[in-house]
Formats: sequence, structure tokens, C-alpha cells
Amino acid sequence: MCNTILAFALLSLLVLSSGQAAAQEQITLKAGSDQGTFMVEITWTPEDIGSANVFDLHFIEPETGEEIEDVVYDISIYKGGDREILLRDQTATRQEFTFDNPGSYTIRIDNIEGLGERVAIPIQVTPEFPTQTVALAVVAFGAVVIAARLNSNNFI
Repeated sequence: MCNTILAFALLSLLVLSSGQAAAQEQITLKAGSDQGTFMVEITWTPEDIGSANVFDLHFIEPETGEEIEDVVYDISIYKGGDREILLRDQTATRQEFTFDNPGSYTIRIDNIEGLGERVAIPIQVTPEFPTQTVALAVVAFGAVVIAARLNSNNFI
């Protein structure tokens, strides 16, 4: 009976831990264009190195706070002085990019609405330590501690 309760508790911990690992934290980045005509808001959903990161872009009118729709822009991502990607004449509010290496990057939004305005937003890409690995290690360690306690109290 005691082993069944222990197995159920460990399984519950594992399920809860893997559910938390699936949820991705979003990062909101904001910057005004160099001439002040646009506020750019980017919601970034970071992923592991080698997986697609999602960037949701919103262009805001600074005086009213209202979103401007169907904005045409160029987007590029730089690592140091090297351009990783350049997409011209975009209107999509969602962009995806896969980072192959951790490090400092800059997202540049250029030529907003053909006005030559730009925004540069620095980001830091870090490798994700697999949460499931940590959860499994915690569960395994807990199982060893519980088994040792049960064994020393002659419950097994």
C-alpha cells in the first residue's frame, strides 16, 4: 500500500512538472522609432536554441495609443555586426526566427511605412536548461529519500 501511494505521488509530481515545462514565458519589448512617429511593441516567445522563436509585432500611434494596422516594414536580425536575416516589405504581425547560437542579437525594424524610420531592439538569447530534466532529478532524489526513510523505519 505504501509503495502504491509513493508511486502515485511521484507520478503526480512528474505530471505537474512537465506541464510547467510546456508553458513558455513571453517577453514584451517596446521602443519608439527614431523620429517618434511609431511605437513598436514586440512580444517574444523564446524557445530553445535551434527551435523557432515567435515575434508578434504591433505598431502603436504614440499620441493616441491605438494600434496601426497593415504597416509595411523591413525586419532584420543582427548578431554583432552580421545580419542573420532580412525580410523586406512585410505586413505580417507575426514573424519567426530560429537562433542557432546563444548571445546578443538586435532586432531591427526599418523603413516603417516607407518613411525611413527605424527601431533597434537588443535581445539576449540564452540556452534553456530542460525543465523536465530538473523535474526528473528532483523526483528521483525524492524517491530515494522516501525509500530510505521507509526502509529505516521498517515499513517496507
